[in-house]
Amino acid sequence: MRVLQLTQRFPPAIGGVEAHVAHLASGLPREGVQVEVFTTDLRRDIPFDRFERPLPNGSSAVHRFRAVRAADVPHALGNLAPGMVPAVLSGSWDVIHAHAYGYFPTFAGTLGGLLDRGSLVITPHADPGRPSREKRLFDRVVPRMTLQRAQRVIALTPREATYLATLGVQPERIRVIPNGVDVGEFAAAKDGRGRSDRVTILFAGRCYPDQKGLEVLVRAMARMPRGGVRLRIVGEDWGGYAVVSTLVRELHLQDSVTLVGRVERPELLREFANADIFVLPSLFDSFPMTLLEAMAAGLPVVATRVGGVPDIVDDGRTGILVDPGDEESLARALVTLAADENLRHSLGRAGRQRSQGYSWESILPQVKRVYEEAVRERGP
Repeated sequence: MRVLQLTQRFPPAIGGVEAHVAHLASGLPREGVQVEVFTTDLRRDIPFDRFERPLPNGSSAVHRFRAVRAADVPHALGNLAPGMVPAVLSGSWDVIHAHAYGYFPTFAGTLGGLLDRGSLVITPHADPGRPSREKRLFDRVVPRMTLQRAQRVIALTPREATYLATLGVQPERIRVIPNGVDVGEFAAAKDGRGRSDRVTILFAGRCYPDQKGLEVLVRAMARMPRGGVRLRIVGEDWGGYAVVSTLVRELHLQDSVTLVGRVERPELLREFANADIFVLPSLFDSFPMTLLEAMAAGLPVVATRVGGVPDIVDDGRTGILVDPGDEESLARALVTLAADENLRHSLGRAGRQRSQGYSWESILPQVKRVYEEAVRERGP
């Protein structure tokens, strides 16, 4: 079986969708699937930033097309890669699998499906987001051009499946397959962290305040007792470091909050190993892979009730859930965990056990079965 993966960005660009596609590209060949990847040369969308040099493509055939910024619209949906379209239309695959349905590669993949270049499968990585006129217009127009034309749509959580049905996707075409995690990466992480004078709270992800709620997190830190906890913010700057740094200074939190920036994978694994609590205060999100990674590392999680997060975090058993934007509840949850080492260890152990059910070894065969369904539905 030949499969084309289409994605806006691909590693070494960082992010959940990027990591998701990379795992499919490296793992599906073990299931007898031949994979090609079409992506752009973008390192990040916000701010617009390309890779400056040719990149190694790894074990899969990865083709990068030059991105252009055609329009300044929310969430960088105006970034295009015109050369991708003729490449899709000149090839032939059993399946075209497109990711993140609002981005240009999914439109290119949908066009390829309509012109019979392969059965179309879309993983939207979608969530309702925050209500706005632009979002309502997007949800009326874009699904008709992409999601509703796919043979199969893969939702990452049951909540996402319900949301996709409201966008006009036929429920019988939706399959729920969660994100995966490489549990082996975290096998060496300790079941319980050693004693320390300060409890370390870790945020890992894009520094993108419009989505990740980092300003809320910093304000929550200002509500906590000084000296007993510290926060480390690890991740690439998506236009938020200046805002967060200013807020840290205004609240006099320089001794409690460290902006680490982007780190390579081995160093990120050390950050997980050295932390006591993982926090993800997203204002909206779909299925954050960092939550699975934190759980695989044995960390208790504090996260917001957005998107598929409640499907990942078992409130009160593997972590604590709070409402998005609620700095008081976020601070209270962090204080509770910081003050109770036994509770941290209990939630961390339960989270690690739960993460085993999300191993890529169990996810990849499910994805292949969806491909086979899409091929049968398309027919000869």
